[in-house]
Amino acid sequence: MRRPLGCLTGTAFIAAIGALVLGLGLAVVSGNGIFSPGALNAVTGQESRGGVRSHADLATRCDACHTAPWDASRMADRCLACHTEVGEEFSSGSGLHGLMATGGQCRGCHTDHHGLTASLTVANPSGFPHARTGFALTAHPIRGEGGSFSCSDCHVTSLTTFSVATCRDCHQHLAPAKMTPHVETFGERCLACHDGIDTYGAAFAHLTWPLVGGHVQAACGSCHAGARDLVALRDTSPACISCHRQNDIHAGRLGTSCETCHSATSWSDATVDHDRTTFPLTGRHVGLACQLCHVNQQWTGIGTTCVACHARDDAHQGRFGTGCGTCHTTAGWADATFDHSKSGFPLTGAHAAAPCQACHANGVFQGTPTTCASCHSKPATHIGSFSSCGTCHTTTAWLPASFRAGHAFPMTHGGAGSVCSTCHPSSWGSWTCTHCHSNSVMAAAHSGIAGYSSTGCVRCHPTGASGG
Repeated sequence: MRRPLGCLTGTAFIAAIGALVLGLGLAVVSGNGIFSPGALNAVTGQESRGGVRSHADLATRCDACHTAPWDASRMADRCLACHTEVGEEFSSGSGLHGLMATGGQCRGCHTDHHGLTASLTVANPSGFPHARTGFALTAHPIRGEGGSFSCSDCHVTSLTTFSVATCRDCHQHLAPAKMTPHVETFGERCLACHDGIDTYGAAFAHLTWPLVGGHVQAACGSCHAGARDLVALRDTSPACISCHRQNDIHAGRLGTSCETCHSATSWSDATVDHDRTTFPLTGRHVGLACQLCHVNQQWTGIGTTCVACHARDDAHQGRFGTGCGTCHTTAGWADATFDHSKSGFPLTGAHAAAPCQACHANGVFQGTPTTCASCHSKPATHIGSFSSCGTCHTTTAWLPASFRAGHAFPMTHGGAGSVCSTCHPSSWGSWTCTHCHSNSVMAAAHSGIAGYSSTGCVRCHPTGASGG
């Protein structure tokens, strides 16, 4: 018969039971201290949680934090049962815990049993996702990564608290000349603009509105005056007038689109595309200096008529009105033309080739009479005979002339052949039949006719016929 192994003998069972009883006894006597890896933290909180002021108050109540292997709950559940505010941060996704952790990770950052005053938070700067707090450590590398900062440099009193005065005081010491105007312009809420990556720091490229020309050296506050956070910075108007209204020498007369004429280089390098205005520049106007028309920098409200600028140069002294464009162009004064067909006296015949001064003597154009006699004096033979030259003459030439209207007596009478002087030897207005017909003969032939007169022949002979 084989003998049982030593660990299964009666003596072994008795020894095991004795050791168990001894252990339980020691646990009771020591308050379970025999199983504890160390003393619990005794730092008291600001308020009591279920009658507990510190973890040390739970030294005899291991099950307040630790759960049995068969229990459905976990240690993290026990943590949140006391630290309810942390659970609310997890639920809402707010606060430090809501941003950086989940409900089942308490032991990843917090531990105990390291002594009465030991920290309950495991500080592992190298692995801490500081960017989730809204402030990255890109520009402030910690010593654990070869940098020059430690957590306590910024979190002076506690890792969970931070005072913005820390930023201000540190940077004021490093760069006082820069910080003083910076704080005056943007205030002391550093984290309202700065994210630790230096997105809006010294290396900011201003790509959304590139700084060129005179803007390169401009102080930030000259454009971003009163901005106290990123929203205000980004809402700054890019319009020139928003910053330069007080320097507008045009006093608003040219509107608010400064960039139409000016560039960022300087105000004096102004250019304007006059073709986009109501008065495009052509001819001699193209090369003129702006101030010749825009006297005293008056850019709007000036007249666009020729006479507005050229009244002092008017060789006609106003005698031809103010419509210079009727005859002149911007090519020059000498290239004057006039479409007489649009006037009250269209030029026809010989008039079309006549020089202007033939009718417009001494440069007088307006008010020139339109009657023929005003330019063409009547010959002595016409004086008192005809009321209008046009009765006989045309603009083609003085001769040949004709007279038809009102000449009731045949102009071919007696073989005259329309030669006026046959009947009108001395004057167009005077004539008698006796020029051709002897008065004595005619008197004898008409003796006995009542009312006969040698000058009244046409009363009885209206057509010159002998029969009346």
